[in-house]
Amino acid sequence: MIAKEIKKPASKDDIAAHAKRVFTARDKQILANHEPIAETIALTFGKGCEVVIHSLEDLGKSIVKIFNGEVTGRVLGAPITDMGLKVASKAVDTTESVIGPYFSKTKTGKPLKTTTMIIRNDEGTPIGFLCINFDLSISLVQFLADFSPSAETTASGENFAPDVGELVGQAVADELDAISRITGVSPTEKNRRVVANLEQRSIFDIKGSVELVAG
Repeated sequence: MIAKEIKKPASKDDIAAHAKRVFTARDKQILANHEPIAETIALTFGKGCEVVIHSLEDLGKSIVKIFNGEVTGRVLGAPITDMGLKVASKAVDTTESVIGPYFSKTKTGKPLKTTTMIIRNDEGTPIGFLCINFDLSISLVQFLADFSPSAETTASGENFAPDVGELVGQAVADELDAISRITGVSPTEKNRRVVANLEQRSIFDIKGSVELVAG
């Protein structure tokens, strides 16, 4: 684990020492493909979790996507950090995909826990990073707000089954329970509705599900 240090922009001299690279369209697409991943992480862990995608094409403007940037106060087009330069240098000589977690702090003293994923192109060359910076000073009130259901969200009742048999079996049980509450419907019609509802839930897209339902 890397010791705590201040997360600050790299100096102009340090950035100048790393020549700009010309990225291909494919390189840029690979970086863009990580944007939904970054957004997913930020939405899951809330306002105290900053997620950044850095491009190594131009280190002076390395941030190409950022979520919850208020954690460090950075925006699109901000330069790479001094720690980022160290990671960039290390990335060339390692096959590791993940650096960290390590601890740092912002220039205002905000403590951060950081993990960095190295993004490589099709040739295995490092082209960027996906960095997660979690604010360890976030208030308990904000933390609970981020991890509690809002008035607009409801529990989905998602079934976390360990195998296909249980997944299909639970889906069938759910539909049979729901249909049993309906009166005035013949057994044949109930079966038809159960099958229709299972199809709507895409259960039959799972290999072997037809046999499991029939059995």
